[in-house]
Amino acid sequence: MDSKMPLVERLVEHAKKSPVSFHVPGHKGNAGLLGAGVSFFGEVPRYDLTELPGLDNLHSPAGAIRDAQQLAAKAYGADYTYFLVNGSTVGILASMLSAARPGDTVMVDRGCHSSVFSGLVLGRLKPVYLPRPVDPATGIPLAISPGEVERSLGKARRVKAVIITNPTYYGICSDVKAIADRVHEKGALLIVDEAHGAHFKFSDGLPGDALDGGADLVVQSAHKTLPAMTQGSWLHVKGDRVDRERLERMLGMLQTTSPSYIIMASLDNARYMMEREGARRLGEVLEYAARARLEINGMGKGFFCPDGQYFKARGCHDFDSTKLVINCSGAGLTGQRLDHFLRNKCGVYGELYDLVNWLGVTTAASRREDFERLVQGLNGIKPEPVDGDLLPRFEDLRLDTAADPWEVAEGRCSRVELDRAEGRTACGGVIPYPPGIPLVCPGERFSARAIECIKEYSAFGITIKGLKDGQVEVVE
Repeated sequence: MDSKMPLVERLVEHAKKSPVSFHVPGHKGNAGLLGAGVSFFGEVPRYDLTELPGLDNLHSPAGAIRDAQQLAAKAYGADYTYFLVNGSTVGILASMLSAARPGDTVMVDRGCHSSVFSGLVLGRLKPVYLPRPVDPATGIPLAISPGEVERSLGKARRVKAVIITNPTYYGICSDVKAIADRVHEKGALLIVDEAHGAHFKFSDGLPGDALDGGADLVVQSAHKTLPAMTQGSWLHVKGDRVDRERLERMLGMLQTTSPSYIIMASLDNARYMMEREGARRLGEVLEYAARARLEINGMGKGFFCPDGQYFKARGCHDFDSTKLVINCSGAGLTGQRLDHFLRNKCGVYGELYDLVNWLGVTTAASRREDFERLVQGLNGIKPEPVDGDLLPRFEDLRLDTAADPWEVAEGRCSRVELDRAEGRTACGGVIPYPPGIPLVCPGERFSARAIECIKEYSAFGITIKGLKDGQVEVVE
């Protein structure tokens, strides 16, 4: 493989031929019918192609796509890498459905993304939840304990796979190697949702990645932390525990039969650029982030921007220092109010906010001036008196499970007022989004504390999937 970006290069070669299109897509590579969108789309239509001779086929790669996937696998130290054009969600689903059969037990990180619960439903799988302790000062879920994994594996019977998130949305990292050792001792597969850690491989200043930690299947959102287009992700496989034929069948069923060549080319390019520039750029970003933390914590306005040392002291294995977590409870602000100020007064847009935290995601594409503008914006905020009644009480929600997610998905559900849901079984789950981590999972019973948490999130402006007009879905 002499090509540096095999798929990108093949698309450029094709466009240079000025080809006449009697194939899909409907725009024919011609911006003439895009109207006012001409300036917006630019050259994109020329490269938005289909499975033409020489451009390969994602579902049976034998040319440029195959070569691009192999280069990605080499970059990450994987045995095989698959391009995903439907985001990390499709990689999570395919991994789960390939690792377990209907009725099998899987162990699930209680702080996992909502796509995992979709996998439980589609695969008719029985979950055993792994709890995460919560930092009482910030409300941020902390690392999964390898000891807890070992204890849970000892109690459960014939666990086929363990699914964890590493790093979390907030940059929290668990000890993947220690977890992998315990999982493999029990003959199970370790699936890691590393959607927010695709950049780890390219800098020694960042935590180790899940493949190096011994994970069998790793899903990464290249579009989240690398310079790839939205929905561009990849699925890595390492070792001989994975049934690759079944995995590829699942990918074939779940991925679109009209994959975007723009997304796939962006994956090819993202890998190439990170191999060339990633280490240098990430080194600069880590310096900018460290300086920003010092300035934010030294403002005297009540903001707190924790670092790796803070989280390690609370039992976390590591922390992704490209994440800027700003706790604003000391300034008398909710996450929503801080986000509103930064957006409307400073033009600074964060990734998410929760009750008392604001999260900024930085990448190799972040600039020094981005950090400076954030710090300047925070400097312009006047602290407010802290209202103890305003701020939420944090605790680890451990709810009773009444049914498996697939059972409630196939049952009859109805909507009830949230205040009348206590003791009832959740049908679709209640999920603040982002970050997409359920407060109540499908099949769990609503507790009084869970209802109180939902009300707190809603009152503070958090968007909540599963809560509509003050009602939630419960099993009839």
